[in-house]
Amino acid sequence: MVGVSILCEWAAVAGVPAEALLRGSHIPPALLADSEQLIEARQEIAVIRNLLHVFGDRPGLGVEIGRLYHLTAYGYYGFLLAACSSVRETVRHGLRYAPLTFAFSTMSVYETDVPSVVQDLVADDVPRDIRRFVVERDLAAAIQLQRELLPWPRRVPLREVRLGPDHGRAPLPPVFKEHFEVPVSCGHPRTELVYDPGFLDEPLPMASPHTAAVMIQQCERVRTERLHRTGIAAQVRAQLLGRESLDVGLEEVAESLHYPPRTLRRRLAQEGTTFRAILDEVRWTLAEDLLRTPAVPRGELARRLGYRDWSSYLRARRRWQGRTSD
Repeated sequence: MVGVSILCEWAAVAGVPAEALLRGSHIPPALLADSEQLIEARQEIAVIRNLLHVFGDRPGLGVEIGRLYHLTAYGYYGFLLAACSSVRETVRHGLRYAPLTFAFSTMSVYETDVPSVVQDLVADDVPRDIRRFVVERDLAAAIQLQRELLPWPRRVPLREVRLGPDHGRAPLPPVFKEHFEVPVSCGHPRTELVYDPGFLDEPLPMASPHTAAVMIQQCERVRTERLHRTGIAAQVRAQLLGRESLDVGLEEVAESLHYPPRTLRRRLAQEGTTFRAILDEVRWTLAEDLLRTPAVPRGELARRLGYRDWSSYLRARRRWQGRTSD
């Protein structure tokens, strides 16, 4: 949720309320402050599409916003990188725990014979209509993160930025030069950040082996939890969120996903969850959203959530609240 919060905060400075960006994402505004809240990629994609619709899909917008993703926004991941002994160690841990970041791009880092160090960003599986924006955001956020890991008077030994086919060959706005402070060119086969040789062996000023060990434990725990939200569980959530009413059982969802019910139940158990737990989670999220829409009658809200009447919904809500407070 932190990544979406940054998008909404940037838009708010321009006078656009969070509700405009959250439209159609099934993210209640009240959850923006919940740093532990997890969302699906498709929900953030909906927010990004709204942002591009409001502000225009212009080159450089991703850079403007990406430089706001500070080290402190990454939680345990950020503390782990800061505690590493060298840039090479941050790369090793950073790639393993990439699911804990906001990046849509798949990144890799390698040394070349030139010599140089190259950070490669691939976003081929990102929807084309938002791809340029998310690549720019990932590029800008990566450099912002490194600058905070190597604070002044040291500098990140960035040599050049190469933009891939999604940027075409149009002139770039000034924000690219302002943020990256090195030559930025378009028309390359791949999107890459190119660094001076030896960059990976740069020592970090806040290195702490003890803190790094503690943060690795925390990142491993969070990574495991987040991986459980992918796979078949994520497909079930997507099915539920796309329905007009949540008055639905496992058998109907299994049919939509082309799974035998017993297989779906077993696959969810393997991922550490159940259909009932996912259904309750989706109901809770939608309820928080709908309750903030005064135009929705109580009876309609109850029907949308899959209950016969308002009192049935209230009983279920008390059960949810009891579960979340355990």
